[in-house]
Amino acid sequence: MVLFGFLLVLGQSPVPGKAQGQLSYQVGAWGDDASRGNLGVAVEIQTHVYDSYPGVFDYFWVGNNLADGSFTQFGYGIEPGYYCLNGASIAGKFTCLGSSERILDSDARWQWQYWPSREGHDFHYQIGPAGSAGANGTWHQYKIVPSSDDYWTFEFDGVAIGTLNVGAQMSSDPEFIVAEKVATSSSLIGNLGPVQFANLSYLTPEGWRSTDSLVSFGSCNQNPTCPENPYGISPRSQNLTIAGSGVSRPASGSLLWTSGYTTLAVDLHQNVKFYVSFLSEQRTYQGNALVPVPRGMYVYVTIPARIAQTVGPLGFIGARDKFVGWKGDVHSDNLTIRVLMSANKQVSAVWETQLQIPVLVIVVVGCAVAVVLLVKLRRRKLPYRNDDLTALAPS
Repeated sequence: MVLFGFLLVLGQSPVPGKAQGQLSYQVGAWGDDASRGNLGVAVEIQTHVYDSYPGVFDYFWVGNNLADGSFTQFGYGIEPGYYCLNGASIAGKFTCLGSSERILDSDARWQWQYWPSREGHDFHYQIGPAGSAGANGTWHQYKIVPSSDDYWTFEFDGVAIGTLNVGAQMSSDPEFIVAEKVATSSSLIGNLGPVQFANLSYLTPEGWRSTDSLVSFGSCNQNPTCPENPYGISPRSQNLTIAGSGVSRPASGSLLWTSGYTTLAVDLHQNVKFYVSFLSEQRTYQGNALVPVPRGMYVYVTIPARIAQTVGPLGFIGARDKFVGWKGDVHSDNLTIRVLMSANKQVSAVWETQLQIPVLVIVVVGCAVAVVLLVKLRRRKLPYRNDDLTALAPS
């Protein structure tokens, strides 16, 4: 998944644009798999005000990849330069829809962006007024929600500050949080935050739900090579993380935090190996198992083959069990199943015993035994040869 979204100073023009060939570093966290298909996202971000300079862009946001391939994000940035505060770039043509002004070196402002295609160059955006991200050290909620007329609305501390007139829709991926640094050259890569994120949540048809697990990621978009990402992300407490400079960075795909573990009970009815994977981890089990999985995450269970030797004497003479499917909390005839661990769950494998080989063995052995018995019985009924019987006859 490509995550991006940033504005750069293009000389002294008020026209922002997507970075081309710039260094862009991101560290962040995906929410749990249960948040896939969400209808909106929200997070609290603590404002950290510090000096930056033109040619560098620092941004801290919550984002959502949408089902039609589009992308939306909302957070705050520190990006000195001269900008149009509300505009869009479509098919290479930029349109300013508001006023333009210079943003100072330590001016933290909220900003939302929408990209009709995550792989494209078109975008819409709005930047808030001076100091709109709040004073240093204060916490603020950033929320992307569908409006009553099914458009996207961006809410800052519960107040709508912008509306985007495109149809709101569900997400294709989990929601995520990002700390991002964009610069025109590697010599400008410096301090990023660090900034704290708290209470990542997502909207469902039943209402808002708190994220149960956070999974780390890090990326850099420069091609063909990219220097090592100098930024990190680390959990601090319940659904609270810190991201940016001076923070350790685990490998992408690592579990940062979870509200708890659920248990998947796997019953194979067979003493064969099977594989369980979640996040970047894979485990091997044999027979049955109780597998702990972070709450809200997908777990994958795989049986390597559809045929297994039958347990017991029948298996010794060639009986084989054929995998038919799974039952329990998942019903499928696939060898690999995916289970969303929103609670403790159980799956069982169903097998059919194939008796063709044992029946053939039994028939062959039975025929051989029958032949032997018939031969022995015949010999018992004819104890003498014919010439011996003639000699014994009366004269």
